[in-house]
Amino acid sequence: MPWTYTRKTDKQSWTEDQLNEAMDSIKDGSSIRGAGKKFEIPESTLRDKLKAKDSLMPTLGRKPVFDKTQETEIASHVVKLANLFYGLTPIELRRLAYDFATKLNLKNNFDTEKKVAGKDWFYGFLRRNPEIRLREPDNTSINRMSSFNEEEVSRFYTNLQKVFDKHAYPPSRIFNQDETGISNVQKKSAKVYAKKGQKRVGTATSAERGRTITLVCCVSASGSYVPPMIIYPRMRIAAHLKRGGPAGTVYECSKNTWSNVQLFVKWLEHFCAHTKPSKDDPVLLICDNHGSHITLEAYEVCKKNHITLVSIPPHTSHRLQPL
Repeated sequence: MPWTYTRKTDKQSWTEDQLNEAMDSIKDGSSIRGAGKKFEIPESTLRDKLKAKDSLMPTLGRKPVFDKTQETEIASHVVKLANLFYGLTPIELRRLAYDFATKLNLKNNFDTEKKVAGKDWFYGFLRRNPEIRLREPDNTSINRMSSFNEEEVSRFYTNLQKVFDKHAYPPSRIFNQDETGISNVQKKSAKVYAKKGQKRVGTATSAERGRTITLVCCVSASGSYVPPMIIYPRMRIAAHLKRGGPAGTVYECSKNTWSNVQLFVKWLEHFCAHTKPSKDDPVLLICDNHGSHITLEAYEVCKKNHITLVSIPPHTSHRLQPL
């Protein structure tokens, strides 16, 4: 349970009203020393306030990591993600705050080992942003996973309609992205036909243990495609693994092969290079509900490059995902 800070000093025992009255008194001709004595405010404080035109009230205690504008940006991002079916868990929100502070090079005392903001910051953030509430996600049954959830599918189309209400995207500027895993080893052989009575039939298979290679594909509604990104399960990519791919293919590597945060940002940059979105010619990108899409860094890349990102609800890709 987070603790609530209790002041341990009498510093600034005066009120905001006293400060305002003292400042008005000085404006009316009273001396700084006289106003300080009259309203029981240190002379040095009044001099500082006269120099600082942006605020009359001092900020006491530990300086917050984010200013009001930055924290509002985080809160808005959380709400936007929830509307796009990316509900953040507490640890994901703390990780997002850590990444944001790191990117802005803000002084903080967050956990550098786990790369997350502290629990005190988290609960303080919720207090300062009461519009954000922790909700228990709906349990997903086997039946629900194999069928549509009417409420979420309807919300997806509502989100999509709002996007089209703002901008009439032509088919050539509507893109769908998906990633799929491909094994580099033949799966267990299926049954084959042979002469009746023949007991043994040979087929060529590999003795290797299969490894999955990820292919990230993206196609527009008009039929054009962005060259794929191929992700190998390696630390480094050998030159021969880059041969024979479609022109413009990007080759990357990852320990678990699936796209992660950094790889998704790289893919977005690759996507921008080929689609060249602009303020007058933006693009709509529809993709799966993947954890790598929820970062502020990815969101900022989309915002900067005039990309509107719409997510397919979880457990509906088999029906809504055309790739």
